[in-house]
Amino acid sequence: MVVLRLLLPALLVTSIASSSQGGPAKVPVDLLWRSGGRIDVALRDARSVIAVDVDQRRVAREWPLPFRPLALAPAGAGETLLVGGQDGELAVLDESGRGPIRTFQIGRGPTRVVALADGRVAVAPLWDNSVSLVDWRTGKVLAVHRLPFSPGSMVACRDERIIIADAFGGNLAALRPGVAGSERLHRLDGLNLRGLALSPDGKELLVAHAMQYGTVPITNANIDWGLVLSSRLSAIRLSELDVAGREGATLPRRRLTLDGAVHGAADPSALAVTSDGHKVVIALAGAHQLLLNDRSLGSPTTDALDLLPLGHFQKLDVVEVGRSPAAIAIDPSGVLAASADAMSDTVSIVSLEDFSDVTTIPLGEREPERTAQQRGEALFHDGRRSHDRWMTCASCHPSGHTNGLSFDTLGDGDYGAPKNTPTLLGVGSTAPYAWTGRFPTLEAQVHQSLESSLRGPAPDDCQLADLSAFLQSLSPPPPLRSTEDPAAKRGEVIFRSRGCESCHRAPHYSSKALREVGLKDAAGHSRFNPPSLRAVARTAPYFHDGSAATLGEVIDTHAPGRSDLLSAAERADLIAFLESL
Repeated sequence: MVVLRLLLPALLVTSIASSSQGGPAKVPVDLLWRSGGRIDVALRDARSVIAVDVDQRRVAREWPLPFRPLALAPAGAGETLLVGGQDGELAVLDESGRGPIRTFQIGRGPTRVVALADGRVAVAPLWDNSVSLVDWRTGKVLAVHRLPFSPGSMVACRDERIIIADAFGGNLAALRPGVAGSERLHRLDGLNLRGLALSPDGKELLVAHAMQYGTVPITNANIDWGLVLSSRLSAIRLSELDVAGREGATLPRRRLTLDGAVHGAADPSALAVTSDGHKVVIALAGAHQLLLNDRSLGSPTTDALDLLPLGHFQKLDVVEVGRSPAAIAIDPSGVLAASADAMSDTVSIVSLEDFSDVTTIPLGEREPERTAQQRGEALFHDGRRSHDRWMTCASCHPSGHTNGLSFDTLGDGDYGAPKNTPTLLGVGSTAPYAWTGRFPTLEAQVHQSLESSLRGPAPDDCQLADLSAFLQSLSPPPPLRSTEDPAAKRGEVIFRSRGCESCHRAPHYSSKALREVGLKDAAGHSRFNPPSLRAVARTAPYFHDGSAATLGEVIDTHAPGRSDLLSAAERADLIAFLESL
């Protein structure tokens, strides 16, 4: 067993009902609807959890935290709240105020939490590629389940099986916490799997996500046809996750298109289901809207007579809420839904009986004062910066990273040669920009992306400066492997002896000059901007066209100026070094 270090003995509960004076942005990112007309809200940048009195439309209490919260989960007898942090933390909050708050360091990166029975919690830090089973009363790590992807959204089934979505790709994993070898991997025909929920009858997994149909040129017409990116609600039988021999195969599913006739449904970010399973509420972070799908309408298909309909003779109601709704909760009566509007510092309350009835609860007494970085983050997630709200910067760069797909933009000056989407984590130190190095500054690259990739309105200088400030704030993720690993140290010697650092120089493992690397794209470009190798193990696939699926394929096919091959041991050591960057 591993015991996690206790970071903080106790924090006090304070009232802010009379002291909230606006000030810095709070950024609500998750919420829970509790009994008695109360909503608990995680405030990322305010580093706290608050209780909102829905009837009084005000903030009633606040629990300060020593970290930026990301996710909330109720545990115990209703007086305990588990809080996952932006940087790998787990806090145990006694909501009564009588007991201590315990805070543990679990892992690295934004951390999701799902409460289980007997004082256990499943914890999934983004950059650890694993789910840990933790006793939240003591901090003991009871088990660790390794995953081949970065974990994002999670949900627990009735039998305590956990389903985990890939934070960046289209993978799903199902496992039984604490049972070694129980992990099963599956693929969903989609990406950005942000919203997960179970149908109340325990038969289906509902997933809100995006899809790409192909690498067509990004034109207004192709965007409007949903060929570039589109949004879906998919329903998957839970029994499909247990089918032997299906691991890694694409899951069969039913699906409902979320994009409307007027505009797209950019960035589905969360979903919630009423207790009878009839109503599904979906948050669209990029479109700044909530969608309502009533599954009681229509009729079931012949292959799903035991399931509620999905997509047959059903309509989607839509309502505008605050900017970038990041989370949804439904009240215990099933009459109201609430959204945490991350970029407007509000909670929106929507009637599920009259979906046009919206109440906005501000989390401060006046509009918050946002920094350039926060204003840039809001623009990064704003579908109004694109053609008819079909996508945002975050659609291709979730959490600032990469979805691993190629897109045919005008970034290289023409259509016809789709380019692999690079990560933006650490991008501020890697000028020039684009695969062909066309743009000397971040502002120039951002301007091009907004106009030719998103096909949106021309940005002004202030917007370019704010977006650049946000991108400059993004740090590279931690490496997969320790720099002290003996194999990584041997690999570093090979890296230098083979001249790799002539193009990929420390500390960013990149260089400013374009290089002939023996590759050519469909448009005839043969000189490319060397990408940074920082966290390269997390950015598959590789090359300008994404043609190399693994680092091993890169090494096997790309050795500029060298004809001698690496031995198997040298190849493994070089990969180890790249994984340590």
